[in-house]
Amino acid sequence: MLTQNCAAALAPNRIQRAVTKASVVKSDEEDRSRNLIVFGLPEEPAGVTVDTTVASLLEEIDEKPPMDNCLRLGTASEGKVRPVKVSFESRDSLLVLLRKASVLRNSENYKSVYLKPDLSYEERVERRKAVKTLNELRQAHPERKYALRKGVIESI
Repeated sequence: MLTQNCAAALAPNRIQRAVTKASVVKSDEEDRSRNLIVFGLPEEPAGVTVDTTVASLLEEIDEKPPMDNCLRLGTASEGKVRPVKVSFESRDSLLVLLRKASVLRNSENYKSVYLKPDLSYEERVERRKAVKTLNELRQAHPERKYALRKGVIESI
């Protein structure tokens, strides 16, 4: 009976499905590493593409990285601004933009626009917990300074 269970577990089609599933998960992670999510970017008027709007945003930061893809997430509804997902050719382009994202705070046109890396659901939940803990530490110890770096809370 044990040999039958082992034989069923090692059947070629089961192995193939497991390999395919693992490679799909890995490719999803790789794709996310080159994606940027833009929050607060106003919806485009008729005749203007998302690519054009994002290009003007990036010009404000003095960067023109090559983009693979650019699209709005979700369905359009009155009074709501949908986030924009931008895919770049390289992760380096994404990292440069994230470092320069604070320039937008001083911009006249893009004060309420925020750039964030594309995170999976699990990563977002983990980050949310870390931010909550960080805020609790800041309230409990206002005399100390804390920062969240690479998912770890550090005392500065």
